Amino acid sequence: MKKRKWKQEEVYSYKKEKGQFFYYNKEDSNIFVFRESGLGFSPNWANPWSWVIIICIIIIVVLLSFVKKMI
Repeated sequence: MKKRKWKQEEVYSYKKEKGQFFYYNKEDSNIFVFRESGLGFSPNWANPWSWVIIICIIIIVVLLSFVKKMI
């Protein structure tokens, strides 16, 4: 089955149906989805690109904190 981008309504119903704290949907090609509260995004942990983006953000933060200590 080919992945497709799910609409927000589908994402909300999937989250309610599964009752998961983290959004993990292999059928959804979205990297990030809106949170139900409307405040921010939540990564789709089944998408490998979301892992890459989160790891890059963590590396940047660690490098910036290391550089700041050296100054």
